[in-house]
Amino acid sequence: MVRRLLLTLLPLAVLLPLVVTAPAQASVPSEQQWLRDVAARMQGSQAYVDGRVAAGGTRLAVNLDIDNTSLASHYDYGAAVAVVLRFAVHAHAQGVTLLFNTGRVKGHGRLLRAERQLTAAGYPVGEVCGRSSSTEGLEHSKRRCRQHFADEGYTLIANLGNRMTDFRGGGYERAFMLPSYHDQLA
Repeated sequence: MVRRLLLTLLPLAVLLPLVVTAPAQASVPSEQQWLRDVAARMQGSQAYVDGRVAAGGTRLAVNLDIDNTSLASHYDYGAAVAVVLRFAVHAHAQGVTLLFNTGRVKGHGRLLRAERQLTAAGYPVGEVCGRSSSTEGLEHSKRRCRQHFADEGYTLIANLGNRMTDFRGGGYERAFMLPSYHDQLA
């Protein structure tokens, strides 16, 4: 009886991991769907910048994450995310500085390479801030970089990112959270 039960349950035990992991993998959409989702999340962003600039202030800036926010990393590595690029160029034309905040670690020219990637993709880069070491937590780094920008006298009127670590701790006026599909975009 016990042996029969084990023989019945063994195939289920083998298939269960496949059933559990398949929905998570299936939830990452096509690149076209991701771009539609990004566009939906960015809707009204240019009008927001126009209104915020008209309201006044000095050293207005936008804080942008890089990977899967400003540059596609999961679908088309290194290419600009078109709707974010249009937003950034529009904001820059209004006198808003573009500040980039990344989980990439400082050192060995990594942030300089990130800046070159952004510039090659068409972004007018004001500054790039990244993790101080591989042991610095991502959330701490993102918060530290926003504080660094504030300490330089910038008012962060908008913050763009695709993970909760991009937003925790505040230090900005408005958030535009792009899809990450439960942090599955690499």
